[in-house]
Amino acid sequence: MPGKMSKLAIKEEIFKALQQIAPDAALDEVAPNDDLREVSDIGLSGFLNLMVRLREDLKVDIPESDQDAVSTLTELVRYLSERLR
Repeated sequence: MPGKMSKLAIKEEIFKALQQIAPDAALDEVAPNDDLREVSDIGLSGFLNLMVRLREDLKVDIPESDQDAVSTLTELVRYLSERLR
């Protein structure tokens, strides 16, 4: 699903990927500035899996050096939105 996407569509893709990694996560309780690793209880390895899934699904590479900067939903949506233009 590469190409220009709305922020809502990007958020939906993030939640879809998170749901595959953590099926029991309460995604409706994720606040925009919550750390995704903590609120979805996926930890570091799950977060790395999320980055891989997003790269595969959206065709956007998120280098390891950027991953600390995209730990919240808001940061990740912004980051992906800038690269999907």
